[in-house]
Amino acid sequence: MAFEITPMRDDEIDVYNKVCWDAFTSVPDSLALLLYPGGYTEAVQKYMRINTIDSLSDKSTSYIFVRDINTKQVLAVACWSFQTTDLTIQELLDKEEKARKERAEQEPIPGVDSAVMNDFRETATRLQRENLGGKAHALLKVLATHPDAQRRGAGAAALKWGLKKADELGVPAYLEASRVGRPLYAKHGFKEVSICWSSVVSSTPKLILWSVRFVNCRSTLVSMATRVMA
Repeated sequence: MAFEITPMRDDEIDVYNKVCWDAFTSVPDSLALLLYPGGYTEAVQKYMRINTIDSLSDKSTSYIFVRDINTKQVLAVACWSFQTTDLTIQELLDKEEKARKERAEQEPIPGVDSAVMNDFRETATRLQRENLGGKAHALLKVLATHPDAQRRGAGAAALKWGLKKADELGVPAYLEASRVGRPLYAKHGFKEVSICWSSVVSSTPKLILWSVRFVNCRSTLVSMATRVMA
């Protein structure tokens, strides 16, 4: 199957979020259903829409669609972030505190489990700081393939798009993943560097797998990663 990759338009935000929802709720032990236990309600859709719009203001962030080149059907979506300069640990901590205060000021969102959401964000932020240390990098924030299009290469196309840019910038690529995405990421050179379980959902723990793909997968750099297996 041939694909085309296009940037997300402003009028395609709802399409992006729906593909994400369909993809992330179709897998076993879905974290999405813990974050949004009430389902894909209008309130949840509005919340997702606002978050996506806010993210679009960050020029380092790229939202892309992978389409069937013939039908133009959206098969997969991705969100990549490219940090091209190093930040100090203090700068990272200041950003974290600012985000934490903004979340604390938000009114409760119907259908959103704020405890699980905050725990997930705090865990992801901590892992980013511990593993990246503020260094320039490419971060795959989201990769979602529609359930009807999985294992047809669309997700890999979105992954390769970002990895190509990372290699052009000369920076390593990082991501967080569940077990489901592990084979795809390993195939494209990612190495596991840490594993963390969300504490809020310990009764049905969710794996957050932090992986790194060094520039051009150079094997001489693999020793920099600490492999932690459950």
